[in-house]
Amino acid sequence: MQTALYRAERPEVFEDIIGQKHIVKILKNQLKTGTVSQAYLFAGTHGTGKTSTARILAKAVNCTGGGESIPCGHCENCEAIREGRFVDCIELDAASNNGVDDLRAIVDMVKYPPSIGKYKVYIIDEVHMLSQAAENAFLKTLEEPPEHAIFILATTDPQKVRATIRSRCMELNFRRVTEEDLASGMKRICDKRNIEITEDALSTIAARAGGSVRDALSILEQCIAAGDARLDRSLVLEYTGAAGEDFYLALTDAVLSGDPGKALIYIDEIIKRGKDARQILKDWNVHLRDLMVAKYVAKPEKIMAMSQENAARIKSQAGKTDAIFIESAIRLISEYINMGRYSERPRILLETAAVKLAAGREAPEVPVVPVRPAKTPQAEKTEVTRNTVQMEPVADLRELMPEAAEIEEEHELPPETGNPTEMWDRIVQEVAANDRSFISLVGHHSEALDFDAGELRIAVRPGKIRLAEEKLREITEIARKLYGNSIIVSLKSGDPGEDARKTREMTEEETAQILQSDKALNEAASDIEDLFGIKPVIES
Repeated sequence: MQTALYRAERPEVFEDIIGQKHIVKILKNQLKTGTVSQAYLFAGTHGTGKTSTARILAKAVNCTGGGESIPCGHCENCEAIREGRFVDCIELDAASNNGVDDLRAIVDMVKYPPSIGKYKVYIIDEVHMLSQAAENAFLKTLEEPPEHAIFILATTDPQKVRATIRSRCMELNFRRVTEEDLASGMKRICDKRNIEITEDALSTIAARAGGSVRDALSILEQCIAAGDARLDRSLVLEYTGAAGEDFYLALTDAVLSGDPGKALIYIDEIIKRGKDARQILKDWNVHLRDLMVAKYVAKPEKIMAMSQENAARIKSQAGKTDAIFIESAIRLISEYINMGRYSERPRILLETAAVKLAAGREAPEVPVVPVRPAKTPQAEKTEVTRNTVQMEPVADLRELMPEAAEIEEEHELPPETGNPTEMWDRIVQEVAANDRSFISLVGHHSEALDFDAGELRIAVRPGKIRLAEEKLREITEIARKLYGNSIIVSLKSGDPGEDARKTREMTEEETAQILQSDKALNEAASDIEDLFGIKPVIES
């Protein structure tokens, strides 16, 4: 049976470790000065080299090679540790051996001197999964181990390791490996195995590995197994189940042109080819990020990890859109990615995201906001009010732009500003003339509460309040252009609809209905008293 690539290419000496130069420097200096610690805590995400480094350190303290390079990797002890038959190097997987009996076995053995090497090295992987009883049994030994014992604890979640254990160890944090270091390491492996691979393919694998050397080597092994004479970017995308750059360019073009039908056709074609909807959402978000990079960086090829030709195509597409749309699209797709983790039908989420973005970019006309029932002017409202829902203000222009308070009023407010709903509808239409996505992203999720003393109060759904805040300066400028320089627009986080409508005062018609109802109740009570001699109690 063939050994997996990530195991076959496991680093054997410090120089082979990818992307952890800061840790290698510390350990090599300790070995050189004879100040090796009694206990280490190796913390970092999966696939960054924690266990491999622990084994190399075990070799280094027991190496008998005698050369300048420590460990040498060729002496009898180094060979035994690599093959897993060195009796003085004990490994324990705490994920499956986390009970108190497992740790007591180590505590009982640690007092005996090493059989072959100079040190006994105990490597405990996923130490954060030890039970509380096991940790308690281990504490004293970890604090005062014998001179011949070294403990190396590894974890992917250091926050779950008890502080009493962490304080007894030298903690070394393994970083996510950069894409440049991953590509360089895989290039070295491919050269050693006579595998021809392009720089674009290496960059694509490194980008999809997420900083994990093990994940990168697993993807590389999958591509090598196909048996192609030469690996390029398109083959890597094909073997990893990802859609190519052409798909995301076409899908984004359909959205930018306001054509949801075409976007759905593209999605249907790619799904029929066996691509995963969840992965398409993630990769589409990466494509939108590349649009943002291409919009602001003169030579974005290296940042986007792709060829100059593909970078030029993305740069051309970036010129068709604006930063506001890109940011809104990234936010929207990120929400759908989170929902997709728990959805049994992620395709529906992908299609919904595409339609929503395309609908927000429809041209040439701005979608019409539904007209809400008109309210009577503020001046005609009575003193009778309904119960109100209290909402804390999130922001208004006076907080974000202090100079607004100093602007002098140029003219009086016109009479039509008394209806807050009509005012807000008109403002939404004007903002949407410059940003067509504003109606779908904010307009449909907001409602005017009231207009009083020159302040127009707007309720916005909590999930959309941040988008509205980012447009507050433009909203206020348009409001002042329409209704005078003294107007202030303030945003409140709340649920538009019934709760928002409850915050308004009753109209004169609604007040009359209540008074008429009270009159009818009083007349009924008078009739009952006349007929039965009982005076009913009417609670308000």
